[in-house]
Amino acid sequence: MRDEFILHTDELDNSIDYLEKAAFYYKNRKDKYCFKWLMISLHGALYGFGVCAVKGITIERVLEMKLGKAKFEKKKKETVKYYEQMGFVVENESILDQVVDYNASQLLSIWDILDYCQDEGIMTQRLDSKVLKMTDMQNQAIKKMIHYRNEFAHFKPKALGITKSEQWIIKEIINVIKFLALESGNVFYKGSHNKEDVEKLICEFNT
Repeated sequence: MRDEFILHTDELDNSIDYLEKAAFYYKNRKDKYCFKWLMISLHGALYGFGVCAVKGITIERVLEMKLGKAKFEKKKKETVKYYEQMGFVVENESILDQVVDYNASQLLSIWDILDYCQDEGIMTQRLDSKVLKMTDMQNQAIKKMIHYRNEFAHFKPKALGITKSEQWIIKEIINVIKFLALESGNVFYKGSHNKEDVEKLICEFNT
């Protein structure tokens, strides 16, 4: 029997998965590549929880449309043709436009998301919502993390060495993730999305 890979996830599950991977490599610091995977997984967790905190119930908040009218209409025709080939006819123009908008859009950059997290007009979605207030140290840590993550994800042929002095980055970023995931009031946990599990994962970085 051939093994099959099956995945069911969403933006919150994806964020939690990144945080789990970060906690795993934080606990396994003897691994030669732990810093590499920490930078990659912390980037994913920070980005993901930022998206969750900004999104609320409006997906469009975290998306950026770059298509002009002509390209939008072209994409719309392609979408109609695709669904017709699948045996479906989309009769509701409003729903069709939303589908095209979503499929043709891009996720905002991590810096745009973090800017939104510090915007009271965007973050104040509920009575208990709180706005992110990043410190200079947190801002510097995120810049370094993004730099390292990009270095590892798009690795050019070279020799790279990293010293233990860069470990301060991790705690600063975890504090930002902790705020977004547990204190902002904008991340909605339900079903398999377990807030207690996230709290436990955050605590693992205190050891």
